[in-house]
Amino acid sequence: MATASTFPLVTASTLSSAPPAQYLYPSTANTDPAIHLPIYSKEVATIAKIYTDDQKYNRVSNSFNFKLTIFYDICKRASLPPKGYITAFLTMLKGLA
Repeated sequence: MATASTFPLVTASTLSSAPPAQYLYPSTANTDPAIHLPIYSKEVATIAKIYTDDQKYNRVSNSFNFKLTIFYDICKRASLPPKGYITAFLTMLKGLA
């Protein structure tokens, strides 16, 4: 049975390139919310409320381009900037699509 003393201790000096300090010392991780990417949770919640099932893309008989146009319009009405579209994209899909 292996004990903790038989495994080599991995330290920053034994690595060829040390990982960032935020991994070695979690207390130094970036906690400034201004630096993180915005989540747009308020806007995505608004988009989810606006959408109806008829407006969603279901891959059966709908034109994806038409449903994408509806998605862009709803995002614009919910004040979601284009950078945040990927966050809300799944809202436009329905069923197995």
